[in-house]
Amino acid sequence: MRDMKSGGSVSSRFHAAKCVRLAALAVSLSALAGCALPGYDSGAVDGHWYNFGGDSSSTYDEELSKQEIDYEPRVVQITPWLIRHQSQEQSSQTLGPAQEAVSAAPTETMNYKIGPGDVLQVIVFGHPELTNPAGTTNSEGIQGQLVSADGTIYYPYVGEIKAEGMTLKELRQRLAQGISQYIRDPQVDVRVREYRSQRVYISGDIVKPCTVPITDVTLTVLQALDQCSTLASKEGGGVGVQNVILIRDGESTPLDLNQIYSTGRPVYLHPDDRLLIDDSANRVFMVGEFSQQTALPYSTGGMSLSDAIADAGGVSLNSADTSALYVIRGFVDSVPTREGGVQTVLRPNVYKLDASNVSGLLLANQFELQPRDVVFAAPASFVNFNRALALITPSLDLLFRSYLIYDRTERR
Repeated sequence: MRDMKSGGSVSSRFHAAKCVRLAALAVSLSALAGCALPGYDSGAVDGHWYNFGGDSSSTYDEELSKQEIDYEPRVVQITPWLIRHQSQEQSSQTLGPAQEAVSAAPTETMNYKIGPGDVLQVIVFGHPELTNPAGTTNSEGIQGQLVSADGTIYYPYVGEIKAEGMTLKELRQRLAQGISQYIRDPQVDVRVREYRSQRVYISGDIVKPCTVPITDVTLTVLQALDQCSTLASKEGGGVGVQNVILIRDGESTPLDLNQIYSTGRPVYLHPDDRLLIDDSANRVFMVGEFSQQTALPYSTGGMSLSDAIADAGGVSLNSADTSALYVIRGFVDSVPTREGGVQTVLRPNVYKLDASNVSGLLLANQFELQPRDVVFAAPASFVNFNRALALITPSLDLLFRSYLIYDRTERR
């Protein structure tokens, strides 16, 4: 009887130990499920982050405590008045100071200056033997007079001429003066058969860098981009270019092609200018309860909120709160003040739209987005609970199955 009693006591103790382990398993599983619950972050305690492996986090928190920055975003309701105000701002949009500085027409490109590599054609009317003195083509297969690397050309009866830096008119006068010693009152004309000395270089977010020659016609940014046949994106999406960086004399000037289109003010290019296509920032981010959470390429002609929603596959009607669509715009930046504090330079704006009715959808069709906008579709109030339940259910199922296996084992 003592053995049976002692055996029963051992069995009960074993049963109790199993229960304790199962309880610990349940706690650990629920903790793991809790880590994935919406809105819960295991690394944050009381809304603060702590780094238990070093002092970097505490130092960072101390520095943050010294800076009192008012970065709370402004929440603005999307209304017909806001749409009208937005349209007025777009109609009165002008080029920025940097674009104004580079939009003046350069006088040196209006009068083209000859450079090394250019191929010239000299025409002496009434004297075909002097029109192309080297024959049909020269030794390099180029029809015309090639400006050598040192900027000179050789012409019969005139000799070697330093053509680099001359305009066509100046070279014409120089040739006529030299030929006049042998031909009475010569009629001379000079043309450029191939423009090869001055170019504009285009690179960046394009399939292949390209060069566009500077000619006797003033070249603008839009004309240069039109002549670059490799502007199509690698994905072949056909999205137009919007952001271009003009690099001139070591200085970079951001250009917004939408502003150039709307204002009609061309930006003229100089020889050796570089255009860097930078469309990496031209994205609109769709976050939240959309069919697809994605980054949409921003169209050159602009993009409305309804266009973005449609490109993201629409709002998920089963989980989204259609009365709370947000457009987050801007960023937080701060500069130190003379008093030693920090002052907010730019405050973000959050535009809220109630798209649960027809009027809200009409406003979405007229609200213009900007590059780097974040469109957020908030979830409905019951969605977080359903998702939390979906995360906990597998853990509960595992716990229940473990209990059944243990119970069957004990019965045997």
